[in-house]
Amino acid sequence: MTLRSKLFIAGGIAAVGLIVLVFALLGGRGIRDHLDDNYQRASSEGRSVVYTSDQKPKAVYESVRSAVTPADVQVDPEGYFLRYSDDIVAITANDAGSRIYLDDERRGYALWFPFVAGVWGTGGGLGEGVRGGGPGGGK
Repeated sequence: MTLRSKLFIAGGIAAVGLIVLVFALLGGRGIRDHLDDNYQRASSEGRSVVYTSDQKPKAVYESVRSAVTPADVQVDPEGYFLRYSDDIVAITANDAGSRIYLDDERRGYALWFPFVAGVWGTGGGLGEGVRGGGPGGGK
């Protein structure tokens, strides 16, 4: 293989790598952007951001889930709960439409604890993954 061929191949690999990097940096729109772009922002209740939709909760859930893939979901008769890396989205019924709550992970666990505890863990934070070994274990 000639030096020219090797340089041509290296240049092609570098170009592909650059394209992948640009898409990774610019193409990664998250759940917050999706909700801002597609639903009516109603208020900020405490630290929650609340959106509304004229669609039923199941339709909103399916739309949100297909647009931005969650890490996990929990479906309950009271609503739809989607867990993302740093956020929790809860979709509940509101008259003929839906209310969509967006919270950071800690607040989301606290607010929606009755629906997600035992399914997604306790939301206890840093020490949650530590398991004790009985009396005196782990100290």
